[in-house]
Amino acid sequence: MSEEPHPAITELNKFKEATPANMISFDPEQTYYSTEKATYFVDIGNFYRSYSRKMPIKSGIKRYLEEKDTPSGEIPALMDHHLENIEIDRAVDWSGKLAGYLRGITSFAGRQFLITDGYNIPDSATGPCPLHLSIIKQAFPNEDALMAFCGWLQGGVKAIRAGIHQPAPMPVLAGEKGAGKSLIGYIVKQVFGGRSANPMTAWSGTLPWNDNLLGSELLLIDDSVASTDPRARKALGARFKEAIYSDNVEINTRNKTSISIRPVWRVMVCCNETPENLSVIPPLEEGIEDKIMLLKVSPVKTPMPAKEPEEKEAFRAALKAELPYFLNWLEKLQIPEHLSDSRSGITAWKDEELLQAVQEISPERRMEQLIALSIDKGYLLSELADSAWLSAAEVQEELQNRESPTTHQANNLLKYDTNAGRYLASLVKKRSPWVTDTKPVNGIAKYHIQKPPKVE
Repeated sequence: MSEEPHPAITELNKFKEATPANMISFDPEQTYYSTEKATYFVDIGNFYRSYSRKMPIKSGIKRYLEEKDTPSGEIPALMDHHLENIEIDRAVDWSGKLAGYLRGITSFAGRQFLITDGYNIPDSATGPCPLHLSIIKQAFPNEDALMAFCGWLQGGVKAIRAGIHQPAPMPVLAGEKGAGKSLIGYIVKQVFGGRSANPMTAWSGTLPWNDNLLGSELLLIDDSVASTDPRARKALGARFKEAIYSDNVEINTRNKTSISIRPVWRVMVCCNETPENLSVIPPLEEGIEDKIMLLKVSPVKTPMPAKEPEEKEAFRAALKAELPYFLNWLEKLQIPEHLSDSRSGITAWKDEELLQAVQEISPERRMEQLIALSIDKGYLLSELADSAWLSAAEVQEELQNRESPTTHQANNLLKYDTNAGRYLASLVKKRSPWVTDTKPVNGIAKYHIQKPPKVE
């Protein structure tokens, strides 16, 4: 008669039977220690998982040693040996996601960085991509607009795959509500590896840190969260230039020392084409005008039904299946010479209709309209004079005159002392018929204000 096993042995056998054969174990050679965070990072197959406690690391290494049939008597000493080596030989100075980099070890300025998670761009493959082509060709029926958009996409993919940032214009996709801007944004996100973030909170100064942008190749701005305030718009332009056209970017992290690093970023704006929505983009001033692309989005009809949740899921699955073929199409696309740029790969092409709309709502254009109104009502120039040389202060004082019909609008436009001079100087450069020239008089800039001659 066989002897019954001890109850403890029975319970252990039950546990072994219930335990999956693929329990996670930690390869010491793929385990790192962050000196910045006092945290361990373990490669679990598709990203590095963080552990703030040492016990799970010891248990994972023990499992690894057991899988290697290490004698049980040697395991405790080997566990301690591996932990010491991890904290010394595989110590890293910084850890986290970084746009344009695959997971693994890299170095910046002699410091060891651990990229914990990477982008996901599939390998390109030969095949048809009718869904993608139907969408972008409907969205951009103008051939130059289509090539400018695709050239920007093409350059972005090349930069991300190479892990080398390339300065590039910021495309502004503007169209009527429901035209398909969000769908275009989704496609761009997938083409760039599936990660995006909205930079407006960080760039507006609302928060002191911007490390939430580090892990996204696409910085996507939605007009619903942007501001039409001229100061905010100007700040947006400055932050964009700093993020895209500088060598390195200063990254401020929560409760930690800031770092200087170069993520591989591209910035895109999606907005409606109304004057109010267009006014969220940076003013097209010198230094920024050649860095903004204006693309009008025509209404897009999805090539597959995509109204119900199940239909949307099927549509996105079909787009995902087609993505390798679309990437191959992008790689082989030849960008016309007149749209190419030696530095950024693609020029800041602008749709004429959108450009005119943006110029009409520009601060200097509003200034010109106030000058014209003031002259027409007999305030800025005397009845006997068709022109005068006036300083910015004199123009501002007359426009803000309590008796003038321009008072309220001028007070809103000219809140800050330097605005009037900047707008007048811009109008001279743009050959305004109302502000035609400038010259220094006793160290003060004077502007030639006139009634435009009547056209016979």
